[in-house]
Amino acid sequence: MRRLLLALALPCAAAGLELKDGWYHLDGHRFLVNALGYESGARPGEAPYETRGRDLDQVRRDLELIKAAGFNAIRTWSQMSEPELKVVQASGLKIVFGIWLKPDEDFADPAVAARDLELIRSTLAYTRAYDCVITYLIMNEPMPEHIRKVGAAATRDLWARATALIHELHPGVPVTISGNAAITEWVDMGLFDVRGRNAYDYRDSANFTHGFAEAQRMLAGTDGKPALLTEFGRSVSRKGEGLYGGNTLGQQAEAMTRYYRDFLDAGGTGLCPFYYADGWWKAGNPAVHDDEAEEWFGMLGFGSLKDAAGHPRPAWYALAQYNLALVASPRNHAFYRETVPLEAHCQPAVKRIRVVFRDRVLLEAVPDARGRATGEVRFPGEGLTDRELVVEALDAAGRVLKWETLVVLTGKDPVEWPRLELATGVDGLRGAREVPVTFRLGPTGPFKVDGGLRYAFSPHKGWEPGETRTRPIAPGAPVADAYRPPAGCAVLSVFGGVDVRFGKFVKTLTARRFLYDGPWADPLRVRE
Repeated sequence: MRRLLLALALPCAAAGLELKDGWYHLDGHRFLVNALGYESGARPGEAPYETRGRDLDQVRRDLELIKAAGFNAIRTWSQMSEPELKVVQASGLKIVFGIWLKPDEDFADPAVAARDLELIRSTLAYTRAYDCVITYLIMNEPMPEHIRKVGAAATRDLWARATALIHELHPGVPVTISGNAAITEWVDMGLFDVRGRNAYDYRDSANFTHGFAEAQRMLAGTDGKPALLTEFGRSVSRKGEGLYGGNTLGQQAEAMTRYYRDFLDAGGTGLCPFYYADGWWKAGNPAVHDDEAEEWFGMLGFGSLKDAAGHPRPAWYALAQYNLALVASPRNHAFYRETVPLEAHCQPAVKRIRVVFRDRVLLEAVPDARGRATGEVRFPGEGLTDRELVVEALDAAGRVLKWETLVVLTGKDPVEWPRLELATGVDGLRGAREVPVTFRLGPTGPFKVDGGLRYAFSPHKGWEPGETRTRPIAPGAPVADAYRPPAGCAVLSVFGGVDVRFGKFVKTLTARRFLYDGPWADPLRVRE
C-alpha cells in the first residue's frame, strides 16, 4: 500500500505541456488558452474565502456550461480544494490555478516567506497529481507603492523562491503572477515562465495613447514567452464612471468580444475573461447585491438570493458564438510580406474556415482533429496594399456560424514604419519637481497622420488614472510639454501615441518611458 501511495503522489504535468514560440503546446500541438475566471462557493449569500464546504454538483454543472460555451479552461484566484480539482480533471477542462500569496504583506519578513512557501507545499501536495493544471498564478495585483515599501529585491526573491519550489514539486508547469497593466507595466514579466497580466480598457494611461491592442503588444515582450491576459471585463452595475461600472448589458457583450480580438491582434495566446458569475460578496454583504462595480462583472447574473442557477447575460451568448472560431492570424494592424497566414482555433461545430477578399473566396481550410485550421493567402509581387479580409466559420451545412473582418497591410518589400520619439528632460524623479517631455514624429513615407498626438502621465498613486492630453503633431515638428509628479511618486510612466493610415489600414505608433525615484526598482524593472 505504501508503494502505491508513493506512486499516486508523483507529479503529473499536463500531457505533453510545453512552452515554445510564444505558445502553450499540448502533445506537440498549439493550445490557445481560453480560461473563464471562476470561483466556487460564490453564489448569492456565499463568500468564497469564508465558505468551508463546496457543492461539487454545482461545480460540475458550472463546468459543463463553461465547456459547452467553448471555453477550454478556467482561471482561479485562491486554492481550489482537491475534491473540486477532481471535478475539473473529470470535466476535460484545464485550469490556470491560483495560489493566493497575499500581495500586501511584508515580503522581506522571513515569517511571511516561510508561510507562503508552506502554502505552496501543502497545495502542490495534491495538485501535482493532476494534469489539468497548466499554469500556477502565485500573486494578484501587487501595488507599486507596496513593492517599494517592502523592497523590490525582497519581492523578486519571494517570487523566485516560490517559482523554484513549484518547478521542483510540479515540474513542467509554468508559473507567473497576475499583475495589473495599469500599475505594474514597468515590471519585467520575463522573470516568469509566462507573461501574465490583468488589463482593462479604461481610457487612461497606455490605453488612451496606444489603444488596448497596442498597449497589450507593448507588454508582450520579445522573449518568446506566452502572453496570458489573466483578467479583463466590464461591470454592468448601475453606477460607475470611466467604464468601471455603469455599462449596459449590450456594451458588456460588445466589449468582451473586442477584448478577445484586440488581444489576439497583440499576439496573445491565452485569455481569461472576468468572469463567470456576479460576486455578491465583494462589497461585504453576500446576501445583498450591492450596486458596486466589483459585484457586477459576471456573464451570469442572479435574480434573487435563492437563485443558485443564474441567468446568462448577452455577454455569455456573445462569447459562446465568438469562441466558435478564435482567429489567431491574420491580425489587425499587421503587415504581411506577400503571404498572409491563417490560423483559427475552432469548436467541433465548425467544419470549414473561409478567407474572403473583395467578395472572392481566396482560401478554404478544414480544421484538424484538434480544431486548428491553417493555411495561407499569397499576394506575390504586389505593392503596398491595404486589405480588408473576411474570415468566416461554417458548419457542415455551409451556414456561416461566425464571421469577422480584419484589416491588414501587404506588400512585396519590407515596410519601414514611421517613428514616434519621446525624450524626457530628466532621467529620474529624484529631485525633479517637473518632468519635461518632447515628442517628435519622423517622416511618414506613404502613410498619412490620422488625428493628433495622444500622451499620458501615470504616477502610480494607488488606482488613480493620472493625466491624459492631446496636441496636434506633424512630421519633424517637436511637441513639448511638462508634468509635475505628485509628492511621493515612486514611478512615473509616460506614454505617447499617434495613428498613421494607409487606405483602410491604421497603425498606432507608440512611445513610452519609465522614470523612477532612485534605484529602488532596479531588481524588477523593465530595461529600456
